Amino acid sequence: MDLNKIEKLLETGRPSKVIAAFKNYKGKNAAALFLWGEAERMSGNFEAALKIYARAAQGNKDACLKIEILLSEAACERTLGRSERAYKTASAAYISAEWEDYKISALQEAGMALRAWGKFDESLKYLNQVLAYYKAGKNYAGISFILWAKGGISRLQGRFEDGIKEFKTAAAYAKKSGDKINLAYAYCGLAGISRIAGNARACVAYYRRADKIFRRSEDIFGKAYTNCGMANGLRQLGRLKEALTCYKKADELYSKIGDKVDLGFVKWGIADALKRQNKINESLNYLASAEKLFAGSDEKRGQILTKISLAQTLYALGRAAEAKEKYDAAVSQAKVENLNTYLEIYT
Repeated sequence: MDLNKIEKLLETGRPSKVIAAFKNYKGKNAAALFLWGEAERMSGNFEAALKIYARAAQGNKDACLKIEILLSEAACERTLGRSERAYKTASAAYISAEWEDYKISALQEAGMALRAWGKFDESLKYLNQVLAYYKAGKNYAGISFILWAKGGISRLQGRFEDGIKEFKTAAAYAKKSGDKINLAYAYCGLAGISRIAGNARACVAYYRRADKIFRRSEDIFGKAYTNCGMANGLRQLGRLKEALTCYKKADELYSKIGDKVDLGFVKWGIADALKRQNKINESLNYLASAEKLFAGSDEKRGQILTKISLAQTLYALGRAAEAKEKYDAAVSQAKVENLNTYLEIYT
């Protein structure tokens, strides 16, 4: 197997061809297995990627490849909602790394795990170190990614003006680097923060820009993420039929890649759309599904949003005592986690 050819396929965004090449692979070559794992990760198949990385680690004796495996495992764990585990994996990579580039990559993954975990101040310390390094090396794609990550933190902290500026700057650096996928995620960031701030029209417009890029790619996660976000914006505009169509597509894509946490957000969104159509019992069923999907994950925001929606739905069904218990639990959890989720009245 020509590993150089495999690497070029990954670099040009064609992971499906790599996966096809490994269809009947029974070998134990650690470098080859790692590239296969990368193809699965790029395609959004995070659980499959983790299994392949584990196989690669078993037969690996190369110090650099060890770090790369750990970093990729951390990225998968984070995306699957296992933030604490992702942080520990990234920390292990940092400890093992002997070269500055690898240490920076490990700091980045640790910072992203802390961000997903809700530990924003700690996350920013890591991300700012990485940003300074990327700026010094004029790594425009790297700068774009970190600014996108910081924009997400600003959004969750309610600093919308700062977040919009960070996302717009992330988009500018993505264009400068020629990285279309980074540009698409910057548009998604702008879309999401616009929605939380009550500007659903801008939200939908930005997601349409992102969708044009993701449609030409093999990034299944990006496609699912955009469809879910688009649905949220359409829902807020009252375009419920269109919203439910986008939610259905996001449901299919997230289910395909086994992303239970983000699938929870889809179920929550569908429930809210149904509630606005006065389909209260159907809404309750979807919220029960969302609650199960978020259970046991580190996705605190999803857990809180679901409790709030459950409280509203239960109250509409005349179950006031249960509703009050759910709502109080949601607000208490949000305060403990230092999240503003219960104040997001436009969502």
